[in-house]
Amino acid sequence: MAVYSISSDRASLSDEGVLQWHLDFPTRNETIDDKELKDHGLLFQGWVLSESLTSLSLVLLNGNETIQLPISRNRPDVISKVLGHEAENHPLLKCGFSERIKLKQSSFSLGIVENGKFTELLSGSVDGQFKVLKGKDKWLFLDNDTNKSIEQHTGKLKLSRTAQHEWKNYLLSLDKFSHSRKLPVCMLIAPSKEMVYEDFYPYKFSKKAPIRTLRGLVPETLSFLLPVEELKSLNERSFRVCDTHWSLHGAKEASILLTKKLVGDCIDTNEVFKSDRYRSREVTGDLGSKLFPPQRHVEDSIVNFNYRQKVIFDNNIENFGRIIVMHNDEARLKKTLLIFGSSSSYTMFHYLCRLFKTVVFVHSAGNVDHEVIDTLKPGYICMQTNARFVIKAPKFNDSIIKYIEEKKCRVKIEKPYSKSVPKECEGYIEFFSEMLC
Repeated sequence: MAVYSISSDRASLSDEGVLQWHLDFPTRNETIDDKELKDHGLLFQGWVLSESLTSLSLVLLNGNETIQLPISRNRPDVISKVLGHEAENHPLLKCGFSERIKLKQSSFSLGIVENGKFTELLSGSVDGQFKVLKGKDKWLFLDNDTNKSIEQHTGKLKLSRTAQHEWKNYLLSLDKFSHSRKLPVCMLIAPSKEMVYEDFYPYKFSKKAPIRTLRGLVPETLSFLLPVEELKSLNERSFRVCDTHWSLHGAKEASILLTKKLVGDCIDTNEVFKSDRYRSREVTGDLGSKLFPPQRHVEDSIVNFNYRQKVIFDNNIENFGRIIVMHNDEARLKKTLLIFGSSSSYTMFHYLCRLFKTVVFVHSAGNVDHEVIDTLKPGYICMQTNARFVIKAPKFNDSIIKYIEEKKCRVKIEKPYSKSVPKECEGYIEFFSEMLC
């Protein structure tokens, strides 16, 4: 659910007959969620005192709409406290207004009309709590986020020496682990959409951007995937217009590339997905929902398959610490894929759980928990993070229980989802369930 804040600025007025006025609601920096805005509208409530109250009207301008706000409510509190008069039978008693307005645009202006002339009293806007950068052709991008995406892209924020050292140790540890265990491991970094769709982004991609520095730290023997060129060359759009994440087509391409890195060309991945059908529909996304009114764009959704049908366990923890287990007896590869991933992994599930018999996802953005590895004994491992996260290196030795315990202290944890578990998965489903106790 999107939450918005109301900003407003009172206009400077010369005395033109308006004695006093006040807006009770909305208050400055008031917050309101999208459901209330859509279903009930924004409450405009206050009062106006004027020498010529009967000859003026109060209006709200919103986009190309002019909405009249009747000044018709009794406000005895205003008469007694502001004017210091007895309220009963006072000629200005009906000086109040209170109306809920369903806004069509984010900006609004409150003012009076007298003798055909509009005088602005206040201007305001409905703003998302997070800034959104508007690119070419209505493409949306992150702005003012905690990872400082713009500063990274332009090279103003570089990968620090400490971060480079930590990344180098992390990547070398992954490489050594993979070869010592004879276990296929791949590091997958989902590129930011501005790396793939540079033409729609207002800023130039710097050679000093952290992601480019990181690319030079990767050992030659480590399987590493940053599919910028592959996503650029797709026939279908690989990123969503109003979202930070890749589209289903981008997720499919990433899944195919990842599988080839892990298992080679032993299966025809394109054959698996050739019969997929998609339906187009308008959606907002994590960026479009931050704007008011929410911005939408047509995106494809897959109709013949949904990974949720293959989920046998979900601990229902939001973000870091979430664990999802998918099992599909009809998958092409009969081994387990373990993903220490982030939000970009989720749309890949539609494809990966048709390639690997069991897919276990641990939301950790590339942080590695060796207890999970030793318990699962997977056939393949993917460490997945997003390009905007790389200013801080993941940890090669981390604990998922730590994230779960932190969540348990702060929020109420939903009951985990579980259904009939195949015998081969019973041991680690029990292990994941015990983490919640």
